Amino acid sequence: RIRCVPHERDALLAFRAGLTDPDSYLSSWQGEDCFRWKGIRCSNRTGHVLELRLLSLEEVSSSIRFRGGQMSSSPLEDLKNLRTLDLRGNNFDGAPIPEFIGSLKSLRYLYISGSKFGGRVPPRLGNLSRLLYLDLNNIFEDSYIYSTDLAWLSRLTTLKYLDLSEVNLSTATDWAHVVNKLPSLVTLNLRYCGLQNVIPSPVDVNLTSLEYLDLNGNEFSSALGPKNLFWDLPSLLHLDMGVCGLQGSIPEEVGNMTSITRLDLSVNNLIGTIPTTFKNLRNLEELRLFGNSINGPVAVLLERLPTENSLQDLTLFENNLSGNLPNQLRHLRNLTTLDLSKNRLSGELPTGISALSKLEELRLGSNNLEGTITENHFAEMASLNNLVLSGNSLSMVFQHGWKPPFKLDIAVLRSCKLGPKFPEWLRSQNSISVLDISNTSIAGLIPHWFWTTFSRTQYLVLSQNQMSGMLSPTMFRKMEAETMDFSENYLAGSLPKLPENLRSLDLSRNNLSGLLPSEIGAPLLKELILLKNSISGRIPQYFCHLENLTFVDLSANKLHGTFPNCECQKLVFLDFGYNQFSGILPTWIGDTLRSLSFFSLRSNLFSGHIPLQLAKMKSLQYLDLACNNLSGTIPQSLADLIGMAVAPQDDDSLSDIVDYGYNIDGVTDVVAYTDSSLVIMKGQQLEFTSGIMYLVNFDLSCNSLTGHIPEEIGKLPALKNLNLSWNHLSGIIPDSIGEVHSLESLDLSHNKFGGELPESLSVLTSLVYLNLSYNNLTGRIPSGNQLQTLNDQASIYIGNPGLCGPPLSKNCSEPGLTPPTPKGRKDTGDTVFFFVAMGSGYAMGLWTIFCLFLFNKNWRIVCFTFSDCLYDQVYVRLALIWAFLTRRKL
Repeated sequence: RIRCVPHERDALLAFRAGLTDPDSYLSSWQGEDCFRWKGIRCSNRTGHVLELRLLSLEEVSSSIRFRGGQMSSSPLEDLKNLRTLDLRGNNFDGAPIPEFIGSLKSLRYLYISGSKFGGRVPPRLGNLSRLLYLDLNNIFEDSYIYSTDLAWLSRLTTLKYLDLSEVNLSTATDWAHVVNKLPSLVTLNLRYCGLQNVIPSPVDVNLTSLEYLDLNGNEFSSALGPKNLFWDLPSLLHLDMGVCGLQGSIPEEVGNMTSITRLDLSVNNLIGTIPTTFKNLRNLEELRLFGNSINGPVAVLLERLPTENSLQDLTLFENNLSGNLPNQLRHLRNLTTLDLSKNRLSGELPTGISALSKLEELRLGSNNLEGTITENHFAEMASLNNLVLSGNSLSMVFQHGWKPPFKLDIAVLRSCKLGPKFPEWLRSQNSISVLDISNTSIAGLIPHWFWTTFSRTQYLVLSQNQMSGMLSPTMFRKMEAETMDFSENYLAGSLPKLPENLRSLDLSRNNLSGLLPSEIGAPLLKELILLKNSISGRIPQYFCHLENLTFVDLSANKLHGTFPNCECQKLVFLDFGYNQFSGILPTWIGDTLRSLSFFSLRSNLFSGHIPLQLAKMKSLQYLDLACNNLSGTIPQSLADLIGMAVAPQDDDSLSDIVDYGYNIDGVTDVVAYTDSSLVIMKGQQLEFTSGIMYLVNFDLSCNSLTGHIPEEIGKLPALKNLNLSWNHLSGIIPDSIGEVHSLESLDLSHNKFGGELPESLSVLTSLVYLNLSYNNLTGRIPSGNQLQTLNDQASIYIGNPGLCGPPLSKNCSEPGLTPPTPKGRKDTGDTVFFFVAMGSGYAMGLWTIFCLFLFNKNWRIVCFTFSDCLYDQVYVRLALIWAFLTRRKL
């Protein structure tokens, strides 16, 4: 019986000794017969080791991982007859790809993807002249593999499969010419390699066997010219150039790829429509052009598609296609997927669409479609399982008793008109996993069959309707939903016990009342939204055991009691505003709720000081403690809130949870969290329904705070809204306020601030609202372009008698600042002189007139005669008026 070669067996054992094997995967590697060792295959004729696979294909995707250190030299060098080396699914901690692999000249298959190697790809791999399959796919973000020169590849002339995905090739500018020297290549995968030049067409194209070409995620940022390598590949079946920054229109040369079956040019900057040469693509089965700016009438585009009925998947969402869908679609009758959502389609949905009898997925959401949909539109669609019509003005009117020929898995009908009665045809759709019938004009009671028909539905969205009825304690008992949104309806009763699998619940804006249940269920719950109901009582202790909670909004209810002693360390959003909570804010909040980004306790009855520990919430970007009974000073440590120092990004934790969505075959239909947050900003109550995650807010208004504004406020440059109004704050406004560059709204009104206004106010170029009224501010108002653009400027400074200069009418007497005269101070010299001069002048005038009358007879006669005449005229006029009025009465 043939046994494995002893020195090769010893090499394998030495290799194993250098690995960490936590799951004892290599426990069979013992004894002298390595034929029976797991992952090893030997020659039945010579005993040489031919194949080494550390993991099977199934185990590569599992959690099993070996760990290894440096492999610059290895006993595996002795395996001279090795044909397959598979090191996938391991962790070599960034060690370089071993150079010795280049000496294993019998290798046919080399797999080292996903093993966390790092550094440069060794050019010695070019010595593997018999290699058929090379997989260096760098699938882990925390490992970095690169190659500056691919000349070594040109020596692998027998290579059929090459995968260098996510290996950095940004400096390998000659990659196309090198690859063209591999005439046997069938599959080429270069996803996300940092390639920066579109492939020019070589003089002689040698890639005559290439069938699969994937260049997705590179950085070409140029137009698809008429002379590119892939236009001249006669065997090419699959071309993926999505997310490559491609620009311009699709050239006519695309029609040269007559063998192509799958073409993906999605998420680029392509414009225009498709060329007429698309009709040459007789074998095309899948066309993905979504996420571009392709425009023009949709009817023209559809007419230019091949007429051989080969096309099965047509995905064109997020473009600028317009016009009406044509009624004649028979040349597309083999379509299984039609996605034209998020375009500008208009008109009615033609009944001719029913000819697409093999259609499984129909997505026309977010267009301008209108009119009525009847059962005729779906008469032949027995295979339909995915229907997305949301965001249109469509009415769905079916005959009573109509039973659809299909069984839907996904039904997204948001904003279509289905009501006023609950659609009876949905009763047969008991296999739905995603049901969104929000804002569909449904009114009245939810039918009894609803809870059983959709008991296995995972995403259940019925918000923004007029549905009513009482929630019973056991209503949700058999539900398997992960997301339930019944917000903005007229549902009443108490909150029932929730389904075990539930992760998100939104019952906001209903008529719920009563107490929260002592045991709510749903141990996996992440989002609980109950705002604007009439729920009363205290928050039960059970809530503290929901350790996965990230989003809680219980605002605008009738809850009371102290702040619940819960250690929900994953909380990102917490809103208890507009309730009746009382007591002091516990100091443990800052230690426990460190992940909070949004924290609002507005309009409650909290008292005491603001805890210094709040500064430990490093992610906090929205703090609203307004309208409570808080006292004491503003802690200087609040300047350590680094979440207010940097503007929020789309990938921030708050942004992640404010949007939720359901995945439809790789495309997530995101539903923004629409329940609003009220913010006192820019002098008015603003309602944020989206974008709240981008508002950096600091609101302590309407309390009894004393002391001054900390100078450290300048360390929060990302603040957009700072509201400290209606407190008892004093001191000066710090000059560091000018360092809050993002500030849009500043309200310091109704306090006791004094001193001069800082000149730094004039550098707040984002400021659109300012209120400094009713303080004790003095001196000249700073000038600045931004300050002069503010509305109603005079009201900004009202109630500060010591201020002067534009926009006030009060001028400053000196170029500098002129403080007002304090009460009680008397400028006695000027005042006495004024009254003495006025009295003397008055006496002198009277004495002059008296002397004239005394010594001049003519003046006396004229004066008294004038007086008598004036008296007579007045008397006569009054007598005539009296007589006239008397006659009218008679």
